[in-house]
Amino acid sequence: MQKVVLETIKKYDLFDQRERVIVAVSGGADSMALLHFLKHYATNYQLSLVVAHVNHKKRKNADLDELLVQKIATNYQLPYEVYYLPPGGTTENFHEYARKERYNFFRSVAKKYGADCLVTAHHADDQLETQIQRLLYFESPNGLIGIKAKRVSQHLKVVRPLIRVTKKQIYGYCEREGVKFREDESNQSDVYTRNRIRKYIVPELVKESPSVYEHLNVIGEQLNDDEIYFSQQVDELMENTYRQGNDVWLSRRFIQQLPPSLSRRLIKRILQQFVIKDIQHIHIEKVLELIRNPKPNLTLFLPHQIRCIVAYDKVSFSKDMTSSEEYEFTLSLNDSVVLPNGDILKVSENKVDEKPEKFCINEVHLCYNEIELPLKVRTRQPGDRIQLMNGSGSKKIKEIMIEGKVPRLLRDTWPIVVDSNDKILWVPLLKKSAFCCHKSNGKTMTIVYKHRGGNEEDA
Repeated sequence: MQKVVLETIKKYDLFDQRERVIVAVSGGADSMALLHFLKHYATNYQLSLVVAHVNHKKRKNADLDELLVQKIATNYQLPYEVYYLPPGGTTENFHEYARKERYNFFRSVAKKYGADCLVTAHHADDQLETQIQRLLYFESPNGLIGIKAKRVSQHLKVVRPLIRVTKKQIYGYCEREGVKFREDESNQSDVYTRNRIRKYIVPELVKESPSVYEHLNVIGEQLNDDEIYFSQQVDELMENTYRQGNDVWLSRRFIQQLPPSLSRRLIKRILQQFVIKDIQHIHIEKVLELIRNPKPNLTLFLPHQIRCIVAYDKVSFSKDMTSSEEYEFTLSLNDSVVLPNGDILKVSENKVDEKPEKFCINEVHLCYNEIELPLKVRTRQPGDRIQLMNGSGSKKIKEIMIEGKVPRLLRDTWPIVVDSNDKILWVPLLKKSAFCCHKSNGKTMTIVYKHRGGNEEDA
């Protein structure tokens, strides 16, 4: 075992010389063997060890585990820290709760002793069990990467020197070196999936092929190398995405031209801007189905209130759910109105000199003698039409929105500015009416549209 562990430390560059490290020790064979090895066989690295133990208070023998760890730490003349897990977490999520609490404790110990490295006793059987469990319940090939020999979690380096050592080898080491340990009786329970994998599946796999540990280790490392490469590719692809308020959007054609391996990863990365967990293969595939669909306007609702909208060539993702309720607000002079989606309409009085209004989509100028005050902003109503400039007749607002490629989901809440006679004056960003000033030297009213509280350039 000593040779394999030293090779692992060297291969993955786990330790620096004279490094101070926190050793997570439960009292079981794995962590007790790890502590013994670091104390007696990793002497070339001149490590400064700190023992950290978590008493979960879930088993009647938990206090005996604590006493053993404390005794060995004292015999080794090593600093010792213990943490008593507070009651909390339901039966369904206790393991996740306990894991989070453990790592918070380890980080606090690392901070106290000025360490930036945590050593855990995960071994080859843990690796195999993890890969089998993920094979059963995960839908992504990177689940087979398993447990990494070294990773960084919130600025804390976590290393696993025993990751290529089997449980059988650990027991042999403890017997040869006289390492005392205690067994966790809960490991024999069939209640937990991992225990059933350990008791019934792993022995049969090892019986069929003793090399299964090494084979899955090689597969995991190769998949990890692939994932690093693909992650770098996605980093570059993310430069083709844009942020607009709380939204993330990109070109539909751009995604369609990507290989499936990259389009899936890109969609996943975008969704991770909103939520880390609960992004499943089916969600990514549903988004891709939406993008491949020839229809110009489509909407998909995903978990955690994430919404994907396809509007012509634009694919947007948002967690900001736009209200579908109707609204109507009065527009007062020298005042602003904040719409339900966060957009702003600002009204002011000013003089305009020969300004070509038709080229400015985010603001409009209105002549007092052409409109009836007060002005209002409201949602679309059935039969709405706008009088076009230059005597071109009128046009349905619905047609203007379709031509402007407004997503169907947003059409019912798009702002429409009208006067007191409900005469449509302006559809922001889309169309101005014949009642807007094209050229004027007189007194006018100006309305500026600001997207989600941004500036005029955001519109």
